[in-house]
Amino acid sequence: MDFSFKNFSPFSGLFKKEEGALGVDIGASSIKVVQLRKEKERAVLETYGEIAIGPYGGESVGQAVKLSEEKAIEALKDVLRESNVTTTKAAVSIPLKSSFVTIIKVPVIKGKNISQIIEMEARRYIPLAISEVEMDWWILPEKANENEEEAGGEEKRKFATVLLVAIHKDILVKYREIVSKAGLQIASLEIESFSAIRACASREQSPTLIVDIGASSLKMVIVDSGIMMAAYSTDKGSQNLTIAISHSLGIDFERAEEMKREIGLSDLPEHKEIRGIIEPFLEYMFSDIGKFVRNYQKKQGRAVGRVVLTGGGSLLNGVVAFAVKKLSLETALAEPFSKTEYPAFLAEVLKDAGPAFSISLGLALRGLQ
Repeated sequence: MDFSFKNFSPFSGLFKKEEGALGVDIGASSIKVVQLRKEKERAVLETYGEIAIGPYGGESVGQAVKLSEEKAIEALKDVLRESNVTTTKAAVSIPLKSSFVTIIKVPVIKGKNISQIIEMEARRYIPLAISEVEMDWWILPEKANENEEEAGGEEKRKFATVLLVAIHKDILVKYREIVSKAGLQIASLEIESFSAIRACASREQSPTLIVDIGASSLKMVIVDSGIMMAAYSTDKGSQNLTIAISHSLGIDFERAEEMKREIGLSDLPEHKEIRGIIEPFLEYMFSDIGKFVRNYQKKQGRAVGRVVLTGGGSLLNGVVAFAVKKLSLETALAEPFSKTEYPAFLAEVLKDAGPAFSISLGLALRGLQ
């Protein structure tokens, strides 16, 4: 299964291969690519690029669109060419919303193969016929497992904690078709949240929340000791905010997108109207995020100590301060390029662009493992 994450571990050795690695993030509003190479045990940035896919679907730059296969291939070819990508093997992201990810408990039965037990238990959780999906799992470290007492308290059974993933085969076929027809070989397919973890929080030992604000969705993931312990997504993204600004002010989408990012939550009197449009949306969004964090803390008994904002929507001016106020947690924008070496003159550009490239960079890092 080429979307396997069994080797995903913050404690595994990095950069075992000598050739370059390409990460391809096919998002709802753009396609992003990052190409890295290994040099003296460090990841060196060779090239990166992004192309808006709205115009390929007859929409504005920044708008989320569902492209035909033909148009998706065209857009991918264009960004590869314009970014001067030279490698042909790529790690490619699969959207979290197109995946099924959960944590389950399975009994450890003496004399029975744990893989067979997991496959049997998985049928109870996956909301599709097993024949329709490709499935994978990872048995979590011992500290995530526990003994549970049988009824009557006479004896205890050992349970394994398993991270279970399933992706519909049709989704995998779709991505394989697009990528191969664009002239690339798929080295791996990976759910986008695992790529974001690798780029943003793979070495965090205390619970960390990664909030990925995309154009058409909001993804929340809690990472504990480098392991994804909880995930949730909604179908409301930063595009909804741009549309609200566009309608309220009677301006086109592209201008509304610019105002959202540049003005954002500015305190200046002349920006009061923009702030008034943005704040209710963020209030709703961070209310959902807060509930997600509290539910995790209640269930696991471990407090989230840090928040990392990523995705293009996190580039909204003032969103970090807003998150701190609403969540009462240390919050920062993702800086995935900090895991790479690059020319000094690119430092500010890459810091500003970083949150939008977390997934593609995380994929490229996987390719160097």
